[in-house]
Amino acid sequence: MEMILLKDVEKVGRKGEVVRVRDGFGRNFLIARGLALQSTEQNEKFVEEQKKRASLRREKEKTAAEQTAAKIKKLKLSVEAKAGEGDKLFGSVTAEDISEALAKQGFQFDKKQIHLDEPIRSLGSHTFALEIFSQVKVQASVEVIRKA
Repeated sequence: MEMILLKDVEKVGRKGEVVRVRDGFGRNFLIARGLALQSTEQNEKFVEEQKKRASLRREKEKTAAEQTAAKIKKLKLSVEAKAGEGDKLFGSVTAEDISEALAKQGFQFDKKQIHLDEPIRSLGSHTFALEIFSQVKVQASVEVIRKA
């Protein structure tokens, strides 16, 4: 029996592939769990249409991410932190602190999207990488200032 996979199935195939499986496995497992459709001309057209839609959606998301990247690159971020002698911070500025600073500017990003080589432990200007979309990354800077 030929099946069109709707989701990735371990040891069977990836989403969108046409695979040949035993009849019982196809009916009782793949179709029953919504993992596949029987391979017919109509279902193949349906899957192709879904692929086109997903591709267009990814293109739109990538374009939006590139526009956001351009805005963030121009952005002046600042984070206040308590510091002692020699401009050393009490603690450090982390990805979560930068995420909060971005939220104050109107940009919502998870701390997992912000990549620091190491936590920031001194006053001054520091750079960080922000992964907005899987193929869109931007280098931005944050100014760490002394908290009054």
